[in-house]
Amino acid sequence: MSFRKLIVLVLVLGFFGTIFGAEFDVDYATFYGDENISVVEIYLHMPRDLFEFIKVENQFQSDIFIRTALTQKDSVVQLDQWNIVDKLADKSMNIKGQKIPEISTLQVKPGNYKLIVFVADMNTKEKYKYEKEIVVYDYHSDQLMISDVLLASQMGKTQTKNKFSKYFGYDMLPNASLIFGDNSLKIFPFCEIYNLSYNKDKKGSYQIEYMVTDINEKEILSDGFKEKEKPGKTAVEVTVAGVDLSKLSSGLYNLKITVKDVETGQIAEKIKRFYMLRQKDEDLLSEIVSEQSLNSLSEKELNEKFGPMSYIATNNEKRQFKKSDINGKRKIISHFWDNRDPDPSTELNEAKVNFKRLVSQSEQKFTSGFRKGWKSDKGRVLIKYGHPDDIEMFPSSIESKPYDIWYYHNIEGGVEFVFIDKSGFGSMELVHSTVRNELQDPDWRRFCNQ
Repeated sequence: MSFRKLIVLVLVLGFFGTIFGAEFDVDYATFYGDENISVVEIYLHMPRDLFEFIKVENQFQSDIFIRTALTQKDSVVQLDQWNIVDKLADKSMNIKGQKIPEISTLQVKPGNYKLIVFVADMNTKEKYKYEKEIVVYDYHSDQLMISDVLLASQMGKTQTKNKFSKYFGYDMLPNASLIFGDNSLKIFPFCEIYNLSYNKDKKGSYQIEYMVTDINEKEILSDGFKEKEKPGKTAVEVTVAGVDLSKLSSGLYNLKITVKDVETGQIAEKIKRFYMLRQKDEDLLSEIVSEQSLNSLSEKELNEKFGPMSYIATNNEKRQFKKSDINGKRKIISHFWDNRDPDPSTELNEAKVNFKRLVSQSEQKFTSGFRKGWKSDKGRVLIKYGHPDDIEMFPSSIESKPYDIWYYHNIEGGVEFVFIDKSGFGSMELVHSTVRNELQDPDWRRFCNQ
């Protein structure tokens, strides 16, 4: 690893140790900035009970460190970091389901970036990280354009400005999870319109429509186009009354915003995906959230998504995925679970839910250094074969390196997997198994020698 790359990782991660997959919600939106710069707003929702509260004088408080960064080619382009202290009068208070909202603003040139959000509990030293490849758009043109869309679940008039205040006198609380439900039956969208034709002597007008569609872009509801006077070349768009979601059932939807410049006839569209989860369908949450729009994923992200799935995929599925273009890969992932539902009569695909649970557990238990847990040998075995029936753990000694043996009693009449820390750095590698088509090395004990 190069020195420059190491410095970047230190900047982004802060300090080394076990890093878990993100357990907080992240969303972002890009907007027009000065000169050749675009603005990136990053929205966070962090569960309050994710962090440890310790007693400080007559109250309890958690100490949270947050860092956001945009990187290109292993270099940090822009970074923001801060601490927040959350306080409780009584530690026995029920805070389950409560979330801490935060927002960060970065300014960069338009282009492709990796967004990294790092959160650390300063009391327990546990750390969580979120990564996503994003596109920061260039809004400096003559073409009618719409910014990214911020979806808020709450909005209210304010006299006092804070980090969630917009410049038209309202506080907007971003819904970073993009999940709405019985307690949030309205969406309050915010966006900006750029490059309207404008003449101060004859201002003209533009039309805007908010439409909710299904994931196939079939119209579900719309109030039609509303005409508004142009305030200038740029317009701020917000629906104070909100978009009513009360008639929607649980599922995935698009909010489609269409703008027409009346004078030039130019049209611009922007689509934002969101999830609707009604109370009676809360058991479907993992299903709904997991089906995030494949159309928004890059080929690299699709490959990463298929990674754990390849452990249980057929050889034909793996071959087809490898040789497919980006649209083909989306199709394979989209239909991967169609024939893997053990009980099609139920809404929930139990095999899929169990698979996602195993992937999540592999991430939590076996992530080490800079390798994701599902890519480790133990992660692969856990995802493919499930939890072992018995585990024998042999710690390090003067004569022997540490090793574990996993036993499965109901596979092929009883099998085992042997993992050894060959390098001495805590990475348990599979050295032997009695399962057909797995690595078999009866002389595996030679790797134990110190």
